[in-house]
Amino acid sequence: MNNYLVKKCMAEFIGTFALIFFGCGAMIIYELNPSLISLDSIPIIFGLIIAVMIYSLNHISGAHFNPVVSIIFYLNKSINTKELGAYITVQIMGATGASLAHKFFFGSNHSFGMTINRLTTTQGFLFEILITIFLIFTIMSVSTIKTSSKSIIGFSIGGIVAICSFIGSSANRVEIEKIKSNILLCIKITLRIESNYTSII
Repeated sequence: MNNYLVKKCMAEFIGTFALIFFGCGAMIIYELNPSLISLDSIPIIFGLIIAVMIYSLNHISGAHFNPVVSIIFYLNKSINTKELGAYITVQIMGATGASLAHKFFFGSNHSFGMTINRLTTTQGFLFEILITIFLIFTIMSVSTIKTSSKSIIGFSIGGIVAICSFIGSSANRVEIEKIKSNILLCIKITLRIESNYTSII
């Protein structure tokens, strides 16, 4: 494994670890003791950590932080087979490491940030579609406006993450993780479009 791929893998590990540790960690803390953290702070934490990781690691690995995102990048021929295998491996390691850290710090008497869907299957499905439409609309708009600066991409994605998470948590109490998964899937659109517009934004 060459040094450049090692750096990419380190970036993916760190980003995935941070996303799960801080985002799901906030959900765990709320589940264990709601008096320690407000429900409204969870969407903010998810939005901020995604924004921070994009700003910090996008230039190294593309900031995938999710095997599905990496697979899509592979299908788009943005990464090769070797990179795909390495990315997925370290993403799983990062997520596993974060969950082990949760167990170390918080024990096992919690749901580890799992989604609790309190809507019907149909309502949940349509809700996810609606949220995803707004996510994609925001990401594509920010990424393709010629007068926009690349520096606002992380802020914009983090902002829409927080907004969608606020709505999701209102509907499903702790319906954050499912929204986060969709957001991670949408991040690949931003990064892909950004690469096509590097010379003009």
